[in-house]
Amino acid sequence: RERHRDRDPDAGSGIQEQGSGSARPQPPEPSLLSFLVCPLSRKPLRYEEATNELINEELGIAYPIIDGIPNMVPEAARMTHKKPPAEDSEQP
Repeated sequence: RERHRDRDPDAGSGIQEQGSGSARPQPPEPSLLSFLVCPLSRKPLRYEEATNELINEELGIAYPIIDGIPNMVPEAARMTHKKPPAEDSEQP
């Protein structure tokens, strides 16, 4: 056991990797995804690996995931598609 104390305490812990600025996005923990819901609709979210976002299909918004941490602030979300035209604005 004493020999282990001579080693770098951060070696292999992943601490150095997070600050390395790697281009590969960090997905959230799978166990975390099972209970995350949209703060606006309270509906489950879908993880999109290609964009590293949590998607609310119903509202058409995507929450970014930064360093493996979902940013669930509604102001941080982006629209994934245009809103459909209002029902009362009928076209001739």
